[in-house]
Amino acid sequence: MKISLLGGTGDIAEGLVLRWSKAGHEIFIGSRKEEKAKGIAEGHINKLNELGIKSNIHGMENADAAKNSEVVIISIPPEYAASTIEQISDSITNQIVVTPVVSMKKEGKTFLYSPPAQGSSALEIQEVLPETAKLVSAYHNLPAKELSKVEEELDYDVVICGDDEEAKSVIAKLTEDMPNLRVLDAGPLAVSSMIEAITPLIVNLNIKYKPQHFSVKFV
Repeated sequence: MKISLLGGTGDIAEGLVLRWSKAGHEIFIGSRKEEKAKGIAEGHINKLNELGIKSNIHGMENADAAKNSEVVIISIPPEYAASTIEQISDSITNQIVVTPVVSMKKEGKTFLYSPPAQGSSALEIQEVLPETAKLVSAYHNLPAKELSKVEEELDYDVVICGDDEEAKSVIAKLTEDMPNLRVLDAGPLAVSSMIEAITPLIVNLNIKYKPQHFSVKFV
């Protein structure tokens, strides 16, 4: 598939780029600045080449990345995610859009869930997307450092939600392209607040028990 990662120069984006490239997908890395996106793309290509993995990765501005793809991943900080999507909404038509965005605040040394007025980051983003786009909430709790170790398998669960069953099926398949992840469908997009709210807990545990990398596994 053709997959774009908007704001694809961040930590979680790196792991997704590397693993989906390994699975044979075409990747478009988006950024506010084309030059930065191209530099990041070149770095990923070189890393995969060293591992003997052929890749098809391009760097470009966010709007162009979204326009060229079938699946759009929003790997943008929460304070800019909705506004960025609104600015490039003309580049999004009927694509599947995936949000791992979580709004958090820090009090002292502790991170707390701090959702926007809509109730979740997913619902905030849904407001600025064209009605034809299909939004899926996923990938909130994957540890970025472990995700980027493309030669290793990941024994985690990925909880997803969304209102379009076909779109969720596509994202489930893309997730299963990254061994050894298991997908759990939690239901409609309204559930996203519950999934997002787990993320600050995991962040706090990762800080406290560093260098361990906690995620989610349901047993």
